[in-house]
Amino acid sequence: MLAKLKFIGVFIFVMLHFVGFSQENYNEVLHDIVEAEMKGHSKKQPINKGVLQAANYDLKYHRCEWEVNPEVNYIKGAVTSYFVPVIAGFNQIYFDLSNSLTVDSVKYNGSNVVFSQATADVLQINLPITLPQNTLDSVTVFYQGVPINSTSLGGTFVQSSHLNDSIIWTLSEPYGAMEWWPCKQDLYDKIDSVDIIVTTPQKYRVGSQGLLVKETTVGLNKVYHWRHRYPIAAYLISLAVTNYAVFSNNVALSQGNLEVLNYVYPEDSSSNYNLSLGVIPVIQMMDTLFGVYPFMNEKYGHAQFSRGGGMEHQTMSSMYDFSQTLITHELAHQWFGDKVTCGSWKDIWLNEAFATYSVGIMFKNINPIWWKPWRITTIDAVVQQSDGSVYCPDTTNVSRIFDSRLTYHKGAYVLRMLEGKIGSNTFFQGVRNYVTDSNLSYNYARTDHLKAHLEAVSGQNLTEFFNDWFYGEGHPSYQVVWSQLGNNATFTINQTQSHASVSFFDMPVPIYVKGQNKDTTLVFYNTFSGEVFNANLPFTIDSVFFDPELWILSANPTVLSVDELENSENQFDIYPNPSATNVNVWVAKTKKVSSIKVYDALGRDVTPSIIKKANNFYELQTQSFSQGNYIIEIEINNKLIRQKWNKL
Repeated sequence: MLAKLKFIGVFIFVMLHFVGFSQENYNEVLHDIVEAEMKGHSKKQPINKGVLQAANYDLKYHRCEWEVNPEVNYIKGAVTSYFVPVIAGFNQIYFDLSNSLTVDSVKYNGSNVVFSQATADVLQINLPITLPQNTLDSVTVFYQGVPINSTSLGGTFVQSSHLNDSIIWTLSEPYGAMEWWPCKQDLYDKIDSVDIIVTTPQKYRVGSQGLLVKETTVGLNKVYHWRHRYPIAAYLISLAVTNYAVFSNNVALSQGNLEVLNYVYPEDSSSNYNLSLGVIPVIQMMDTLFGVYPFMNEKYGHAQFSRGGGMEHQTMSSMYDFSQTLITHELAHQWFGDKVTCGSWKDIWLNEAFATYSVGIMFKNINPIWWKPWRITTIDAVVQQSDGSVYCPDTTNVSRIFDSRLTYHKGAYVLRMLEGKIGSNTFFQGVRNYVTDSNLSYNYARTDHLKAHLEAVSGQNLTEFFNDWFYGEGHPSYQVVWSQLGNNATFTINQTQSHASVSFFDMPVPIYVKGQNKDTTLVFYNTFSGEVFNANLPFTIDSVFFDPELWILSANPTVLSVDELENSENQFDIYPNPSATNVNVWVAKTKKVSSIKVYDALGRDVTPSIIKKANNFYELQTQSFSQGNYIIEIEINNKLIRQKWNKL
């Protein structure tokens, strides 16, 4: 207990210095990222998505011509869309578009055509002829209006201010692109390329995707022409328009030099210039670990905006500030989320878990003093509750899609456990194979695609792992009891689960032992609770530690020698304590148990069902108990012994 308290004190000291040194608290930064990326949007996807859009045409190109003034919450635009019908009898095309915007006209081959904005934020365009399959064609939608001001929902098309000037910025993830432009808002069909042409008053600059190919003065306005020649999902197209100051960093990567273009508020330009240099070692690290930067022919960039956190808009992330944590998270998305995009919001972890784990990897490789605090805080964020899967079962609930505990923290730790299970070199090779797979690269992916690549490179069957950790809920708690006779050391590993959806987490369990100035880490593949492992050691053990590198997402692990248990004052152990689900009681083998009772804070007998799993091991079925403090009373050898237990 003393060692544990000492470690907690050291950890608090380290984390306080972490906050002071970096000017950020990691959990607060991640909270802002989550809030920004989900934008609080409650709208469901249009009901026609799969049937009327993804199935009947392949979208090839958008030419987006917009007029915006940061001083006015308004947009006027003409969006030309090139497409290829993939079904016979194609004479109607549909786009997602909010009914709050007014379509002035739709042109096909230069002539007006009939359209309707009837229901469900869908624009239906009736073509004058039936188009043949597999033939490129186009329509242009002219529209204008005040986009639904989703400030109360987190922001889709937002007109706001900084210091003494105005800004317009967009953030469309997951369902908001249709609120400000006519698009195909799905996770099926990426736009092959886009041109984004924006007219705005001369004092302002426009940040967007790809390369700025032209900047033209027209009267009192300027026209900015951005060209992007990589496939892109609709929600990753963005605008950021204000009186930006501009500077670039050039980074040497494996395939040459890359410009990192920064659009920042003038009042923050000095401080942000220095902070932005933090991107250089991070992008070099990712270029090595994850493969070539995905948009090498164009740029990476940052555009400052007025929402907390950031958003990984393709080739130009929207950034509230330039902390290295935020830089790392959004940069990682260029591989995970932009190059390879989740093919369903049910699999959003493919975007967010990788970005979150990348922060940990950055700490490990660039700022190692924060590597252990990152692991501790991430585990703690997950195990504070007993339930929840990384898999997102309800994609109509945006808060659930972007659940920080499950999608971000738990998802990140699932990746860490996969790395531990198959080995670091193998893991990163599998990840590189995943992001360079010709069927997934610049396309959409599902969890099974990642699983297949990790299985192929490791030779391991990961079905059980994904069933437990991705689809299953909760996490394990461990108790390790050890003894040694001569050179033979024995380790009994007990495990309980915080949620009934997983009967047991099959895991390799690292146990570090040391003594007589020698040490070693033993890894036991644990497949059931109470499993006994033996190891031959050429030294006498004096200390044993469970999972010292924190490879396993677990709550309240305990390690005790048999002697400690047999000679302890109470002669029994309760674990995990505190616990979010069932609690276990271990009693020394030499002791006789007459009864086990549980009392609540008012002294009432609330003893639950008790399962005797071994002569000295009992599981109390306390999962349904309310949160609070309880007393567990055990009669051992005709003596009553009581110990406090806390239900989370």
